[in-house]
Amino acid sequence: MSDAVKNINWVALWNQGLLRWRRARRSFDARVLNERRLLIIAVVAGVWFVLDNAWVTPGYKQLAASMARKNQAEQAVLALQARQRQQLEDMARAQAAVKSELQLTRERMQRQSEEFEKARQVLVPAREMRALLEGLLGEQKSLRVTSMKTLPREEIQLPHVDGTGQAALLYRHGLEIRVVGSFHDLLNWLRSIESMPRKLMWDEMSLEADDLAALTLTLKVHTLSNDREPLEMAP
Repeated sequence: MSDAVKNINWVALWNQGLLRWRRARRSFDARVLNERRLLIIAVVAGVWFVLDNAWVTPGYKQLAASMARKNQAEQAVLALQARQRQQLEDMARAQAAVKSELQLTRERMQRQSEEFEKARQVLVPAREMRALLEGLLGEQKSLRVTSMKTLPREEIQLPHVDGTGQAALLYRHGLEIRVVGSFHDLLNWLRSIESMPRKLMWDEMSLEADDLAALTLTLKVHTLSNDREPLEMAP
């Protein structure tokens, strides 16, 4: 404690303050009632003004700012939650659409696979093509084979129905045959090929005539097989 504080006469100060209070009270009591009321109102107003500037108004402003920030945060959270719900709904709809499309694709591929298998079962096996054609030629005594040869083998890759695993493979085996004979005999031979219970698929057919009016029929046919080994059919 400093020397100046130590030298203060606290008793004298208390007595002076008490004396001033008594004088102010006697002066206040000596005033008429209306003046005393006005003084009380003025003192209360002054105290309220000081409190309002020092605590009430700043506190209210801070409270209002806090409430505004809270409302903004709540609105931001609600907006974020709404966006998340919308995103989840969009994802669910997209997944449902993809699932539905995938199911339809699988069903379509399954039907195509079944239809293709049915079609393949009615085709002539590759190893039997030559024997069948030669047997039919034997029924037309006037026809003569000038050449019979295989065409390059081709791979046919089928998509897997489930979309997984290795796709099934089929092989296209083709045959080119050249036959010489009369128009009537050639036509009967072609009709006999068409009437077979098991079928060949026709790729190309051409008819030529030489100077002696002999007709040469060139026919290209093919079938499908699981056998990957090339079939050499040339005599």
